[in-house]
Amino acid sequence: MINLIFFAILGFVLFGSFVFLALQGGPKSLPESSALQAVANIISLEGTSFANARRLLDDTDYQVLCSNPDLRRLAERLRDDRKHLALAWISLLQADLITLWRFRRFLIHRGVSSSVSEELRTLQSLVFSLALLAVLRISIYTVGPFALPRLTRQAGQLVDSMSEGAAVVLGRIPAAGWADIERSWAKSAA
Repeated sequence: MINLIFFAILGFVLFGSFVFLALQGGPKSLPESSALQAVANIISLEGTSFANARRLLDDTDYQVLCSNPDLRRLAERLRDDRKHLALAWISLLQADLITLWRFRRFLIHRGVSSSVSEELRTLQSLVFSLALLAVLRISIYTVGPFALPRLTRQAGQLVDSMSEGAAVVLGRIPAAGWADIERSWAKSAA
């Protein structure tokens, strides 16, 4: 019964988020690829550097082990290990989002222009992304890593979207000043 209530609430949250994203429309401006690469060089994003999220959340190995009664203990251990790894990955993605937001704020404080509506959209996106990751964390913790694999695999795209927003702001600075930004960021982040 508790699982049914949990999934009903999760369904309403996801439905609301999809409606919200549909009403937001497409991105207002796309970053230059050089600015996007510069953001990746300046900021170390640990969550997005995890290349095997798809494999981490794939339940094929678990199902094969469960099909053999002698290997069920091993299957449960695999499930627990994947659960802990998925929770750690979600934590890294949350940290990446906050780091990207801090970097964007750093650029704004250094004098890069940004409108109030753009800043509000960024803050709204950050809060929405962190809330969605928190819901994913709860679902992984309560139900397991294989419950919402498609949604969990796409969690990395939240960080990519925030990274593009930071790249748009960085792109407003001439490329010659990016090395200075990188040095200043390294000093402030230390």
